[in-house]
Amino acid sequence: MVPCQTHVLLKWQEHFNSSWAAEDSTQIARRHGAAVLYNKLLYNKEVVTLAQPVQELAGPRLPDFECESSTSAEKEEYLSSLLHSQRWLAHRMLTQTSYNLGLHQKLVVLQRIYYALHSKYHDKFRLQLPSQSTDSGAESGPIELASEARLSGGVSKIKSGTDVLIEMGVRTGLSLLFSLLQQNWRYAASVHPESVLCNDVLATASSVLASLPPLSLANESKIPSVGLDCLGQVADFLKKTSVSSGSSGADPTGRRLALELLLGLAMQRGSLKFLLEWVEVALAASMPSSTSDLSSSLLSFQQSPGVGIELIQQTLHQMRQYSGFRGDPVNTQVLSKDANGLCQLSQAALCLFEEICNLASNCLCSCSMDVATPGTESDAVMVYVWGSNSSHQLAEGTLEKILLPKLTQGFSDAQM
Repeated sequence: MVPCQTHVLLKWQEHFNSSWAAEDSTQIARRHGAAVLYNKLLYNKEVVTLAQPVQELAGPRLPDFECESSTSAEKEEYLSSLLHSQRWLAHRMLTQTSYNLGLHQKLVVLQRIYYALHSKYHDKFRLQLPSQSTDSGAESGPIELASEARLSGGVSKIKSGTDVLIEMGVRTGLSLLFSLLQQNWRYAASVHPESVLCNDVLATASSVLASLPPLSLANESKIPSVGLDCLGQVADFLKKTSVSSGSSGADPTGRRLALELLLGLAMQRGSLKFLLEWVEVALAASMPSSTSDLSSSLLSFQQSPGVGIELIQQTLHQMRQYSGFRGDPVNTQVLSKDANGLCQLSQAALCLFEEICNLASNCLCSCSMDVATPGTESDAVMVYVWGSNSSHQLAEGTLEKILLPKLTQGFSDAQM
């Protein structure tokens, strides 16, 4: 067994939170269980032992009383120093007893489990806790993290000056970026049509988004509030750019890139709400402008932006793959592309919406279950779950994200 020290440095590592949140805290009721969990902290370098100070062991330097005569005040001072040294040595020995070491291990393990649960289920109220030294001796009191704020019930966290500055910088930076993009579109349309730099920016953002793992933005509890605000601002800008070129000045290529980037964000966020929002935006962008001139309306309809057919096909494939769809596609919409490899927005929107309806109908039925005669014992409802499990909402252990549908036992009595 690794020898334990009461002088330690706590360095909690975030990627171990899930495993610690799943630990059975009742193990610390026994000394062996607490020692096993404490050794796990030592092995993961989350607890670093510190060397104990040795300056007190030397004790006070006493004069030679045979050669020198000391006053009563000096003798009292020497006696007090000797007693202090003795008390310090006794304290050092008491902290090394088996009872004190076991109590120290239990406190540290409980503190680690509490931090993991607090981080996993209460991210909204979490404060950053830096590493620090603790001492579980009798004089130092219970182990605490000095930087942990005590939050009273119902009181929201007050933003620090650094948080406000970061939020202000991000908001002003996004506003400046959007203004520059719109200005570049208008400048290219009136002066230099070949200098459309903003389309390169949108294309780069789409390629970066496509390189991310699936559902990278699905767990919003792990995204800071500033990040969620940024996603909302970017989505609003892309919607305005996609629907109409009058306010943004975007050309058909820019509107197409904005639509593709908006669809990529919706897939990464993994929520039905964002997919339906994209369908609504695509239908609005495909409609001609409401003008009295029929020729102007026809020209506006012909210049409406399309969307890459490969992107739509890839999106449909990902929806079937991560929803657990097993079977041939039953989509009645047939995608057709023009000479530029683009399909009409109305067709893409209807195809995506029909796929959502088909997947919803497939989920209502029992997944991967043989057809059984109604009224028989085999006519059972099997429930599958998938998606984010960051707050244990799917009741599937410690898994934070379930990409593929998983048969669950928690809903064994479901009727439909």
